Amino acid sequence: MISLFRKIRQKLLEENKIGNYLKYAVGEIFLVVIGILIALAINNWNETRKMKINEQAYLLSLKKDLQEDISFNKRNVLSRFEKKVEALKIGKAYYQGNYQFQDTLLFINTLGYGGVFGRVVWAFKKNTYNQLLNTGQFNEIENDSLRAGIIDYYNLLNILEESGENKETGYIKYTNSLRPFIREDTVNISEFDQKLFMSNVRTEEFYRLLNLELNLAYDIKSKCVAVNESAEKLIRLIEIQLEK
Repeated sequence: MISLFRKIRQKLLEENKIGNYLKYAVGEIFLVVIGILIALAINNWNETRKMKINEQAYLLSLKKDLQEDISFNKRNVLSRFEKKVEALKIGKAYYQGNYQFQDTLLFINTLGYGGVFGRVVWAFKKNTYNQLLNTGQFNEIENDSLRAGIIDYYNLLNILEESGENKETGYIKYTNSLRPFIREDTVNISEFDQKLFMSNVRTEEFYRLLNLELNLAYDIKSKCVAVNESAEKLIRLIEIQLEK
């Protein structure tokens, strides 16, 4: 093709057709420019397609992480919240003289349940988000609102993790010190340990721990609800972006 163009230019110059030569030269330049633009357009299309594929892969992975966060909160906190609160309120009512139990062992185990999720150990999934940041590919997420939502969500998780440090009330250690936990036998408690436990239930120290644990339960629940609501909102934004 280049050889053909060269021969045409040479023929026009030999025939002294300057005007035609200039027109041809302009046309040739135009064709070259068009070719370059087409090549750039194809390259840009390929790059855009690759970025879109990467974006979708990351968004699907983020969606999975968010769903696991929601599931973790429901499984470990929200599904156990009502029973935990009921157990702690029973302990308060017994201290105040407003509750009578029929089975000592059942009563002790009920109070022991009051310590579930009392150590505030968050286990959020951050692998995809950290990978986006560490690889510098966060900007491949096209939608500005979605990027802002992702940042807000993981900032919330960081705040919760920091706020959960050293929040244990002492309720778990106190009840475990009175009611030894044996992995092979979580139901039976010796008569000696039962008497020791019951001798400490109506103490002011235990009552204060009941109140602290109850406050902590409501605090953890509110944080889990906030995380789940934020995660669900972010999932909707991700789904909208994936459909584009």
